[in-house]
This record gives sequence, structure tokens and C-alpha cells, in this order.
Amino acid sequence: MDSLKLNSPAKLNLNLSVLGKRIDGMHEIKTRFQLINLSDELMIKKTLSKSISVKTNLTPSIENKKNIVFSAIKLLSDYIGKEIHCEVDIVKNIPLGGGLGGGSSNAATALIGINFLFKLGLTSKELMQLGEKLGADVPFFIFGKNAFASGIGEILLEDNRNIDDKYLLLFPQIHSSTKELFSKWDGLNKSAQKSLLDNEENSFLPIFLDQNRDVKIIFHELCKSNSFKLSGTGSTIFCAYNDISEIEKTLKKIPSKWRHSFCEPLQCSPLLKYI
Repeated sequence: MDSLKLNSPAKLNLNLSVLGKRIDGMHEIKTRFQLINLSDELMIKKTLSKSISVKTNLTPSIENKKNIVFSAIKLLSDYIGKEIHCEVDIVKNIPLGGGLGGGSSNAATALIGINFLFKLGLTSKELMQLGEKLGADVPFFIFGKNAFASGIGEILLEDNRNIDDKYLLLFPQIHSSTKELFSKWDGLNKSAQKSLLDNEENSFLPIFLDQNRDVKIIFHELCKSNSFKLSGTGSTIFCAYNDISEIEKTLKKIPSKWRHSFCEPLQCSPLLKYI
């Protein structure tokens, strides 16, 4: 086998609480991760050239060394003590900076796919430990099951409840920076941080909305008829639904420049069959 095509799924944070900042600068969190059927596509090919190539269908600004997948391949090479040479082509369907874990999922997919394609024989535990060095969400995507997460996101407990809800995702076309949102949280006083923890399903929601006033107005209007949430540090907002006619009314309220997607929950990741 010289190539492998994989789906790289997105996630929603059904809730997200920031508990505090650690001495090492990382943040302790609690969250509930839900996999959904919105996916990027990765094509991994062995190559005779002694190089790593990472290309996307979007922009050169997220290609080769600027892409977390490149970092994942280098990390894997260092771990096994042998250079891995391959080409990775990524079709991006998951919005950038949308709080859906697209980059982390791509990194996890690369680790799993290359381990399978090159017959490296690494265990899921080893891959998760490598993934943690790349980003806090990467171990979850290697774990591949809906989960409650704690620590910095690396302590995972399987959430095996059946989810029947469908989800409407709204994309305000804003790139939300996780680093910037955490920095804003750090800048709050202890009382404000505690208030977010006690009163918000997602600690970042008020911070994100205050930073994006146009979205704030629309968000509060949408919440009059549906229970919308923020995924991760944004910018995607979403709601669960059963009645499509109600959702069609909701779509009439959103700006024309916003994108949307109808998604369904996954019980587990399509990547599990490669581990």
C-alpha cells in the first residue's frame, strides 16, 4: 500500500469550563467532547523524494512547515529515530479558527494514518502521548470516542451515551484565536473567572461575544427561539435540534455572509479502524 485516504472529523464542545492556570502556563479545563460528521479529508502518500510535503485546498499560509501536520510527521520521525518521507494533501471542510478542532484532528489523523501506512506498530497510548506535545485536543482525536476531558484536555473518560440530536452549526466567518481567548481569560480578576465558571456552560462565551459585538447581537436574538452554544473558543455557534421547520426559521435570522452546516453526531471516529 502506497497511499491512504482518511476522514478527519470535527468536534463540538458541549460544555467547556476553565478551572485555572497552571504553573507551566497551561490551563486546567473540564469539557465534554462530541464528534460530528463534518470532516476534512487527508490523502497520505509515500514518496521516493526525501522530503515532507503538506498541501491544502486553501492557502499557502497553512502549508508545509506552517501546518501542524508537518510538525506531527517530524515528531513521529524523531520518536522512531527514522525519517518519514510522505506527501499529505488536505481538503479542508472544517472552518479555520472555528473551535471545531480541525488542526488538532488533522494532526491526529496524520499520526494514525502514517503509523498504519508505514507499519510502525505504535500503540494508541504512544500516539496519544505524542499528540499531547502537539496540542491539548490532539489526544482526544486519537482516542476516537466521545469523552469527558479534564487536565489540559488529555485525561479522557469515554462518554458512551447515545446522542440522537442533530446539530445546526453557524460559522460567522471569524477566525477566533484560542491563544488570544485564553489570554483574555487570564486578564480577568479571580471574581470574574469564578463567575464564568459558576454561570456559563462555556467559560469563553461572554469573552468571545464581547470581542465580537456584531455576533453578540445576533447570538442573543437566536437564543430567543433556540439554545445556542459556543464550541471551544469560537467562532462556531451551534444548537441541537429535532424539528427542521424550526431551524429553517432560525436560518432566516442569520446574516447572508454567515455559512452554516447541518451535522449529525458520531458515536466514534472513523479513524479507530486504523489503530
